[in-house]
Amino acid sequence: MLKSYLLILFLFFTSQFYEEVAAQTNFTIEGRILDLKTEEPISGVSIRVKESIKSSSVMTGSQGSFRIRLHQGQTLVISHLNYTPQEIQVRSGQSNLVIRLAEDPHMLSEVNVTGALGIKRQARELGTSAQSVDNQELNLGKVVNPLLALSSKVAGLRINATDLTTGKTDPGIQIRLRGTRSLNRSKNDPIYVVDGVPLPDITRINPNDIQDITVLKGANAAALYGSEGVNGAIMITTKSGRAERGQINYSNSTLFSKVFLLPPAQQNFGQGQNGVYSPVANESWGDRFNGEVRDFGLPINGVQPTKVYSAPDKDNRLDFFDTGVTVQNDLSFSSGDDKGSYYVSLQDVRIKGVIPGDKSSRTGVRFNGSRRFNKLNTSFNTNYVFFKNNTTSDGPWLSVYTQPANIDYKDARNWQDPSSPNHPLNWYNPVAGTRNPIFMADNNRNTSDQHTLNSKLEFNYEFTDWLDATFRTGLYFQSEPGRVTNRKLVSNIATRNINGSVNDTHRGFTRFNNDLILNFHKNFGDFSTKFLVGQNVRMDDTKSINISATNLLFEDIFNQGSRTGELAGGSTITKYRSLATYGEFTAGYKNYLFLTFTGRNDQVSVLDPGNNSYFSPGVSSSFVFTDAIASLQKSRVLSYGRIFASFNKTGNVTLDPYRLNLSYSQTAGFPFGSLVGFTPSLSEPNRSIKPEFVKSFEVGTQLGFFNDRLRTDIVYAYSDSDGQIFDAGISRATGFNSTIVNAGQIINKTYEIMINGTAIKSKDLNLQFGLNFSYTDTKAKNLYAGDEFNIFRQAYAIKGLQYPTLRMTDFLREDGKIVLDPNGNVIPSEEEKVMGTMVPPYLFGFNTKFNYKSFTMGFQIDARLGSWMYSEVIPRMFAAGTHPETAKYDRQPFIMPNSMVRLADGSIVENNEVYSKGDKAWWTAYGNIQSVTAAKGDYLKLRELYIGYDLPQSWLSHQRMIKKASIGFVGNNLFIVRHSSNTIGDPEALYNQTDGYNSFRQIPTSRSMGFNVNITF
Repeated sequence: MLKSYLLILFLFFTSQFYEEVAAQTNFTIEGRILDLKTEEPISGVSIRVKESIKSSSVMTGSQGSFRIRLHQGQTLVISHLNYTPQEIQVRSGQSNLVIRLAEDPHMLSEVNVTGALGIKRQARELGTSAQSVDNQELNLGKVVNPLLALSSKVAGLRINATDLTTGKTDPGIQIRLRGTRSLNRSKNDPIYVVDGVPLPDITRINPNDIQDITVLKGANAAALYGSEGVNGAIMITTKSGRAERGQINYSNSTLFSKVFLLPPAQQNFGQGQNGVYSPVANESWGDRFNGEVRDFGLPINGVQPTKVYSAPDKDNRLDFFDTGVTVQNDLSFSSGDDKGSYYVSLQDVRIKGVIPGDKSSRTGVRFNGSRRFNKLNTSFNTNYVFFKNNTTSDGPWLSVYTQPANIDYKDARNWQDPSSPNHPLNWYNPVAGTRNPIFMADNNRNTSDQHTLNSKLEFNYEFTDWLDATFRTGLYFQSEPGRVTNRKLVSNIATRNINGSVNDTHRGFTRFNNDLILNFHKNFGDFSTKFLVGQNVRMDDTKSINISATNLLFEDIFNQGSRTGELAGGSTITKYRSLATYGEFTAGYKNYLFLTFTGRNDQVSVLDPGNNSYFSPGVSSSFVFTDAIASLQKSRVLSYGRIFASFNKTGNVTLDPYRLNLSYSQTAGFPFGSLVGFTPSLSEPNRSIKPEFVKSFEVGTQLGFFNDRLRTDIVYAYSDSDGQIFDAGISRATGFNSTIVNAGQIINKTYEIMINGTAIKSKDLNLQFGLNFSYTDTKAKNLYAGDEFNIFRQAYAIKGLQYPTLRMTDFLREDGKIVLDPNGNVIPSEEEKVMGTMVPPYLFGFNTKFNYKSFTMGFQIDARLGSWMYSEVIPRMFAAGTHPETAKYDRQPFIMPNSMVRLADGSIVENNEVYSKGDKAWWTAYGNIQSVTAAKGDYLKLRELYIGYDLPQSWLSHQRMIKKASIGFVGNNLFIVRHSSNTIGDPEALYNQTDGYNSFRQIPTSRSMGFNVNITF
């Protein structure tokens, strides 16, 4: 018994001794792998014990975390394809090890990109095309809107600034990626995702807060977003703090803008009719300018105003516009430690518009913070922006381009003086449409105060080294009270009267977005697997209210209670709900062959319950052949090469809420007298509507040459959008004018080429360049009724032709010559002429950056070819006599060159003796031929230019406050080369959400120049 007891004690103390020894030499260490430059976690990093041959490697998860067991003094080998490998000797007692990896300079083709759901992915895994733009490239032109900063930087991406009614200092944005997929013009934007959370709008985001933007092209790359990703995705990652590197950054950009590209105007003839001067005529059909002093307008208090009858040396219309000024100040703070970081930014933007009185201001604050608690990773982002806008409504520019060249717009600014001829009661012409445009700009104002708040809260918990879960919730809130006022004006001349009006509006929008994601990742020998499954809930709520009065009693009281007549207005409340379940599985072999399957099931509230659930499957693959083929691994020419392909079938719903409900409206006097009655909508709701389905196919290759000094991507993409949801006309015998249908088809074919390289690289000199090209062929097929569908004005969807197509009346022609009637008048063609597509199919972008010691120069060139545009300005200028063509023959009868005449018997002969009158009626008819207003939309422009100088460190070495400083020159739209037929304006500047359409309401485009200062503390 004693011997047994002693043996047990011996074994117990022996085991304790060995456990203590093992504890001292054998332990588990946890840590994270971060990017040295961005401080972002790196997933897919391999960590193994160097001294243990039998040791299997572990891989970092989505948060860059790892856990591995080793002995005291052993060495960890950390490796990742995109980064320079590291070896770290570990001591016992170390915990929460943070390792930072530097990018491998020889692996420039291998980059991490922000994929769907905001998850970082290796580019080699993707079976789809994605292109990234970093902060430095994005902010080259110092623009306020981050979307405008993307123009011409991404192949296949077309961005237009559109002139909204309130857009003079805040232009709207039209963005198209690889063409158009829906006949509903407002449903072709990509989804915008900021730090993993989808947002309805990103134009208020400070571009300086953006770390990078990744453009996921098409439904294939954005498959996990379902309908919302059918047009691709714009993935934005904002900045975060960097551990142990606290710093303060301040920058100022001040830009000055001037309008240009006005349609040319004649300066030979002044105001009057039929060649006779009239002091009150607002048209330029008078006699030739001769420098005489003549009566101008009507007598004021018995005194007749006079003016020199001559045109100024420069274009008088330029004096109507102000010099625009944009002042942008940015301040940011960032810091952190091994467990967390924060980034705080403040921005203030003040814009003075080119229209007199137009101005806006934007003040924003952002906080991004993250913190790690053992296995729990947390992050919180919030961004608040207060935007204040004050612009004129439509009107002022309309009167400028139709008024005579002898109008002095500098004097017109003095309209408030009751004795001045520029006062609205004394203006030379009493017609309402040609009032003093400066007065119109001051009198009709549109103001709004917009509050935008978006925030994200995210929790990521690592259950094991192969499983983690993410809970992410986002809230987007926007409140926009607004007011439109038109000051009352009383006159004894009826046409001068203005019935004062006021319209108070408010729009509130809230979006709640929530994702729960499980992420599995495990390696099995040469095979790697990743499996993601998640659920998304989205809730949108919108409420719009307006109340207006159009007959105010007093000039200076804008109150609906001070009026005559009835109030007008109403409210609209809409709700949208969606629920989605999605999944993605990726299998890899030896890190060079990948196969990915995706699937998403959506349920949306805008469809009938019988049709509101639909599934979107997809598959993609990627093959890095330079890693797989031994003979290519040491090639001095081809350093990297991969091919990829994908296929997707995505459901798409473009309906607005309640479109499938039959709505009723109250109609005065229905059914008779003062009885209250309601009439149904003339659009028939079709409750059997199903989602459109977009089938997408993509194939491409990515190549790197000469140790990645030259890189290229070549991609072909195809999409078939079938079962289009749109309004189609039906017989009125049904009781409706139109119905919603699933019909129509749009085919997109896109070819893209992207080339990037480093031409020169040395200690003091560096020259980088990039070129992107795309050709998109969009055609409409199988339309609901007939072979065409009218989109807007002269824009059509025509079966078999590129979409959208410009079709308009032309002159009657014979052998290409214009045919006149026996009186010398033009004859419209019996059939409209197809001019061509209104969207440029060819897009080019070229950028370069040149560094020499402390000097930097970068510029961006943009070109678009192959489209047509037309203008509503041109016909009005012909009618008003301001168009240069109207003065071409000195306002005398003339024989139109190279024309023919159709005689009374119908025969057509050469015109040798029939004179055209060349008067107002003749030129008005000429200008009404729509093809006169059309022009080729081809252009090449210097979009952005930056020249900067970094202050030498020797200048800053004697103080500790300023670490870095730079100054620079900035220019945007400095010059443009247009097609010779284009005298309309900038083809890129559109009206609202149209294509190739230049409205008489929109203002000309601007060029801007200024300076930039950056200081780091």
